[in-house]
Formats: sequence, C-alpha cells, structure tokens
Amino acid sequence: MKDINNIGLIMFGLLGDVLIRTPVIRALKDIYPNAKITAIVDPIGTHLLNYNKYVDDLIIINRNDKNKIKKNVEKLKGILSVHSKHFDLLLNLYNGGSSHLLVALSGAKYKLAFCNQTKSTYNVSNECKGDRLKEAQSLYSYMISIVEPLSSNEYSLRPVFNTTEATNLKMHKFLNNFTITADGIYLLNLGASKEDKLLDMSKYIKIVEYIYKSYNLIPAIILNPSQEYLQNDFIENFVKEKNIPFIALGPLSLEEIASLMTLTKFTVSPDTGIMHLAMAMDIFILAIFTYTHPILVDIHSDKFIPIYEKFDINTFHQVQDISEKTLRERIDYLLTRINN
Repeated sequence: MKDINNIGLIMFGLLGDVLIRTPVIRALKDIYPNAKITAIVDPIGTHLLNYNKYVDDLIIINRNDKNKIKKNVEKLKGILSVHSKHFDLLLNLYNGGSSHLLVALSGAKYKLAFCNQTKSTYNVSNECKGDRLKEAQSLYSYMISIVEPLSSNEYSLRPVFNTTEATNLKMHKFLNNFTITADGIYLLNLGASKEDKLLDMSKYIKIVEYIYKSYNLIPAIILNPSQEYLQNDFIENFVKEKNIPFIALGPLSLEEIASLMTLTKFTVSPDTGIMHLAMAMDIFILAIFTYTHPILVDIHSDKFIPIYEKFDINTFHQVQDISEKTLRERIDYLLTRINN
C-alpha cells in the first residue's frame, strides 16, 4: 500500500483503553513517516494525546451524552468530521459500538480492522490463523497486530505519552518544596475505574507501612477525580494512625502526574489508567491485580512488577486475596531491582 498520506485511527475508550492503543500510532509513523495522523477519540482522549508527538490532529466525538438527541447529534457531527478528512487509510482500533458505521461512512480509501473482523466494511486483507486475542493474550499484542498487513516489522508494545519541558520544570520545583528528596518519594494511586480493581485499604496500609519501615520511603498519594474520598479516608483512617509521613497531592493533570512519575522512585497502582501511564513513562511500577491476570496487559518490561496471589490455569479473571507475605515479597523484589 503506497501513497498513504492521511491516516485516521478510531481510539474510543477510557484512559487505559486509549493508552493501550498508542503503540499503534508509533508503529504507523514508522511505516508511513510522512503521513498525517488523526486520532478519533472520546473527550478524555484529548488529555492523553494533546502532546503525543506522533499525532497531528484530533477528532473528538462525545458519544456518552445522557441526552439521546445530543448524543445522536454528536455522532452525526463525528461522521461528517471523519468524512471531511478524506483519509487514505482508516484503522478501527475500537471494534465495537457504532465504529463500524463510522468506518463505512468515512469515504476512506483503505479501511482496516483487526484480523478477527469479518464485516464487509473493511477492504484491507488481515488474515487470521486463529483467535489472536487468546493467542497473544496481552491486549497490547492484540492491538499492535492490526498493522501486520502493513509491515512485517515487530514494534514496541510500550504505550506513548509525552510531557513538556515546562511541566517537568514545574513538578521539579514542586518537589523541592518538601524536606525529603524526590528519591525518597514514591507515587501511590488508590483509585480505579471499576470496583473489582480496588485493593482493600487495610492492604494498602500494609504496603505503605512496610515500604516506610524497611526502605524509609514515603508515599505521595494521588487525588483521583470523582474518587477523592479514597485519598481522604486513607490518610485520616490509616496513615495518620500509623504515624507515617506522607504527601497529599492536590488535583493534578495527567501530564503533571506523568512528570512526577519520572522524578520519584516508583509508582504503586492497581490495574487502571495510572498503571498504563507509568508503563508509558518507562518507570518502575508495582502493579496490583485483584481480579484480572497481568498477562493481559504485559508489555514485556522488566520495570513492570505485578502483585497477585494465584490464577488457575487458563483463567484470566479470578478474585485475588493477596497475602501480606506476597505483598512484602514483591516490594522487596521491586526495591532490589531498582537499587541494582
């Protein structure tokens, strides 16, 4: 496929969903270095892709308006916006909802979906030898498989997120306000988009207490939008009671959080968007899995340290009752890796 100068990617989804799809953008820029790339996203996608060096333009479609009339108007606007771009190549990385209709009405010259997509809407052959989602297991591997008809090269699975020098300088100055150096601080994220991904608060205090007593490191606790109570409850009911020093972070942008990740020791987070952001920043992360098997988000990074108890064979979703022993072992492993 030649003469590809204008590429569109449908990347609907929440924070983690969008980040999982970003390696495809980087791969496309490698395959078609001179092409203009436009990402088609929900409003949250703007916070993730505004500074992405591989993205030239955004089309934002608000698909979640509670008012049905407004929702349909937004979809119609989205269809018209996509059609007006006259894409040479349009990739559907969402593969659900009304995305097939968006592709069908796009007027794009070439239309590409995942290899298990049989709808007649798509005209670029993407052969399947089996169920790639089960074979690859990692959602990252599955996402990058969409470029196989375009290139035989292998591409990195690490998600992409960029910060600006101005923000990095701002967060560096922010950390200088504390008596402890940045090397003595780690980020702690308590929130997640789904309840089954939240770790019991009593387990979090075991993590914080062990890290403080064993390694003299203190947490900078992230304030989660719409879950602000998590930070407050954890500090008031657990951390203060144990007399553990802490930093309570105020409202921060994703870019500011990402910048802090690169300046501090490591990040602790459940399986959620903040975890994927840490992967993008290529920093050490202690990732807590309470239900989903970590193999589903594996990007083959030695800085990704998952915590879970046990999954039955061929079981990718199973409630995890993580023991204190397991928590301590994984913390020790993480700090050994960092210090070596």
